[in-house]
Amino acid sequence: MSSNNSNTSNTTNGKRLKFSYFEPVAGIIFAVVASVIFYFFSRIIAVVFVSGPLIPTFDEAVIKTLWLPILLWAVLRIAVEIVYLVERRYTIRLAIITVIGNLLAFVCTLIIFIPIRIVNVEYINWIYTYFTGSAAWFGNILANPHIIIIIIMLIGLLLDSVTVIRKGIKTKAKKEEDDGIYTKEINGEAGELITDTDEAETEQ
Repeated sequence: MSSNNSNTSNTTNGKRLKFSYFEPVAGIIFAVVASVIFYFFSRIIAVVFVSGPLIPTFDEAVIKTLWLPILLWAVLRIAVEIVYLVERRYTIRLAIITVIGNLLAFVCTLIIFIPIRIVNVEYINWIYTYFTGSAAWFGNILANPHIIIIIIMLIGLLLDSVTVIRKGIKTKAKKEEDDGIYTKEINGEAGELITDTDEAETEQ
C-alpha cells in the first residue's frame, strides 16, 4: 500500500516539475519572427517625425552584412527551445545546454550590435538635434540603441539561465529525496515480508 502511495507521489512531483509545450514553442516563434523582422524589415524599427518621414534606427546595408551571426543567433535559440521540448522538465542537463546556448547567443548579439556603424547616421543626427539642453542626457541614451539591446538581451539571458539552473537543481534534489523515500519503503516492506515468513515457519 505504501509503495503505491510512493509511486503516486513520484508521478505527481514529476508532473509538477514539467512545463507546457507553450513555453518552448513561443520561444521558437519569437526567435524566427525577431530574426526575420530585423534582417528583412529593419525599417519598421524607426523613429517617426511628427511632420516628416520615417528614420530607420539601424543601417540596413550593415545589417545585410551580418546575416551569419543573425542566423546563428536564431539557430541557437531554436536549438535550446527544441531541447526544452525533448526534456519536458527542468533537469541539470537542460540547465547546462541552456547556459551554453545562451552564452553563444549572447556572443552573436555582441558581434551584431557592438559596432556603432549598425546605427543609422541619420537617426543619430536627429536624436542629437531633437534632444538638447536638459534633455541631452536622454538623447545620449537613445543615440545608442544597440547598447540598449545588448543590455536587455544580457538581462533576459541571465534570468533565463539562472531560472533553469535553480529549477534543475531543485528537480534533482526532489528526485533524490523521492528515490530515497521509495527505497526505504521497499526495504521496509521486504523486512516485514521476511519477518512474516519467519513467524510462519516457526509456527509450523
